[in-house]
Amino acid sequence: MRVLVLSDTHGRTDRIQQAVRQAGRFDLLVHAGDHADDVLESFPHAVAVCGNCDDPSLAAVEQEVDLLGLKALVAHGHTLNVKTSPLPLLYRAAEAQADIAIYGHTHTPTLVEEEGRIFLNPGSLSYPRGFTVCTYCVIELTRRDAQGQESEVEAQVQFYTLDGNPVPGFDLKKSWRGR
Repeated sequence: MRVLVLSDTHGRTDRIQQAVRQAGRFDLLVHAGDHADDVLESFPHAVAVCGNCDDPSLAAVEQEVDLLGLKALVAHGHTLNVKTSPLPLLYRAAEAQADIAIYGHTHTPTLVEEEGRIFLNPGSLSYPRGFTVCTYCVIELTRRDAQGQESEVEAQVQFYTLDGNPVPGFDLKKSWRGR
């Protein structure tokens, strides 16, 4: 399964189309808020959440998504005060028993593993902060079912610039057993 993750597009649908072209084939598009309607109009099966710049009737503030048996929590992050501290997001992900937490709001690309969970913010396709270029993320998920053994899901996460170049240091590989 290949997941394209975007956030904070703020009406820059031209950049969404560019990221889609650069990313190539994907099975799911996830938008972590702030102009989520930018993707919902063109990609009706996308998973999108409301950000602080979205119409609250557009989508939920949070969504849980099954990714090959892994649970992903998607939230913009403004209701979790992610600009102030990562702790509310960490606690919310633990409460939801999420394997992956996807968020936006800060416009800053972030990729960390904490307490066995991946936390990622794809950055912004409109106004990057703390980074000089616009970024997005691709998650490649693979399930391995070994006969007589627990299955394993592997995630390979890679961030890219808008022109499709991998962002050095923004890559991670993690496996979960028994999923």
